[in-house]
Parts: sequence; structure tokens; C-alpha cells
Amino acid sequence: MALSEYTGATPREYDSDTTIGRVARHHVWDLTDESSEACANCGVDLLLQERHLLVRLRRNGRSSRTGVERHYLCNETCIREWVGAE
Repeated sequence: MALSEYTGATPREYDSDTTIGRVARHHVWDLTDESSEACANCGVDLLLQERHLLVRLRRNGRSSRTGVERHYLCNETCIREWVGAE
């Protein structure tokens, strides 16, 4: 499944007003900072310098600059599980 096909899906534990606005392959290009985040699906600690997926959520059809709108996921398996796609 192409990453763009997850656009409009609602992740588990969110109401139907919250949907995925964008999914992109991502990694941070900062050699001095070792930022990490937990995968939104499996909880694995991701080093953001390594390849992962960045998901931006939308509420009521609009992107928002406030609140928790960005999530990091390990790979396509994790996003598929996160949205409950077959």
C-alpha cells in the first residue's frame, strides 16, 4: 500500500474527527543532536536520524499547529497496524 493511501484514515484510539493528513518517509539531518521518539504504534524508541515515518494528523479536516499533531512510526508495518488496515 502506498503511503499516500493512509491519508484520511483514523488511527486507533482517535475519534473519527481526527484523520491522517500526511505520511512521509523521514529522518533528521542534525549530526549534533541524537533526538528520539517512541513509535506511536509499538513504542520502540526511534532515533530520528534513522529512517522512519512521520505522520501529521488533522482534526475536523484541517491541519493544526497546536496539540499533538505529529507522530513517528518505525515503518509501513507499524502504520498499517496503527490504522487497522488489512
